[in-house]
Amino acid sequence: LDWVGLRAAGLHVAMATAAMDCASPTWRKRVRDDTASWSSCPHAQERVRERLRVRIPGVLSVKVEDVEFVGDNTVVVASGPTSAGCVTARRQGARLRLEVVSGAFEGLRPLDRQRLVHAALREELASGAIDALPQLQTLTPGQWRRHQLAQFEERLRSVVSGVEHAEIVDLTDGHAAGGFYDGSGRSLDPRGLELQVTVVSAAFEGLRPLARHQIVQEAFGPEILSGAIHALPHLRTLTPAQWQGGLGKGGSSPAGGRGGGKD
Repeated sequence: LDWVGLRAAGLHVAMATAAMDCASPTWRKRVRDDTASWSSCPHAQERVRERLRVRIPGVLSVKVEDVEFVGDNTVVVASGPTSAGCVTARRQGARLRLEVVSGAFEGLRPLDRQRLVHAALREELASGAIDALPQLQTLTPGQWRRHQLAQFEERLRSVVSGVEHAEIVDLTDGHAAGGFYDGSGRSLDPRGLELQVTVVSAAFEGLRPLARHQIVQEAFGPEILSGAIHALPHLRTLTPAQWQGGLGKGGSSPAGGRGGGKD
């Protein structure tokens, strides 16, 4: 590969190295057709996460999304007997939407948190590999949990029709970490959440408890499968009549129980 050409194109070598792993025919076609940039490659995004974890202490999570890319539409294609026609670089920088969660942000102003992120990615920003970081979010662990719960509730309301009441309580106590590190396979993610969910909806009328639970679990499907949500203990799916009758306030619900767990 033409590493000099890569630098001349304004891409940082580390990012280009990661992007090489995505040089499949399909991905190369997307790049040539202007439907993807280097930062749309999962391997390149992982390099961004790695850089942030190394340079910012206490990073718990990094979410990377490719917003858009800017610059001219030149595609640099390597030539020579070993290149196999790989796309090696594009002459534009990416705009990345980042969400960075770290205990190091505790007590810092938002501007100072963002400065830490920009310092961690200074080489990529200086080279033009990253053009900008719009909508940069820098969260403490506590803010992140509250943000997650708000997103979960929003998704729950979008999946379950006619929700009259929804409550999500974080009961995470380290159980997922134990199930991950003890080799039992009971947990897929050591940071997996245990969420107590209560949902009241007329959509549950006439449905058996299992069917109600399946509707709720559908809202959290990706997180349950990945282990980001370890379990939904005491999942309560109630009709408005059951809720008004006191079943949602400590009573024994016929639709209660444990759902979505890995144990």
